[in-house]
Amino acid sequence: MGIKIDRFTLAIIVGVLLLVIGAVITVTVTGGRGWQSAEYLNEDTPEAVVHDAFLAFVRNEPDVAMKHYSRDVLEDEDRVDFRERFNYYDSSRSARRLRVLDVDINEEGDKAYVNVAIDNFHQGGLFDSGTSTYRRTIPLVREDDAWKIDTDDLFY
Repeated sequence: MGIKIDRFTLAIIVGVLLLVIGAVITVTVTGGRGWQSAEYLNEDTPEAVVHDAFLAFVRNEPDVAMKHYSRDVLEDEDRVDFRERFNYYDSSRSARRLRVLDVDINEEGDKAYVNVAIDNFHQGGLFDSGTSTYRRTIPLVREDDAWKIDTDDLFY
């Protein structure tokens, strides 16, 4: 006498197996990499500058991030205080992802606004983990023929 499995149970088992196979393929293809292994874009577009600054924060590279901020922001902020604010980004606490939603450049071409969503994936137990999303508008200005972030917003 063999075990009989009804169609519903079989469908559940097949669905779970497909999810497991999909997860294994995703981790294999990406190597489990997140923003820590992302590459700098090094482009002179508002969205690339925001991407590169965010990546520098995630990698805890304050000198790289500062290159993406305007002189006004760097002169207004105490550089030591500015560097200390990088300590907030502890990659072991949660994973972060930046999504550029849209970019608005004014008619003169000297100001831009990049609307982003920052997803934070919080680690925890079985029922403790979660995701929170913060939306921000990042203003940029043209300075020395390059786009620079014109706010002291550090992607919190």
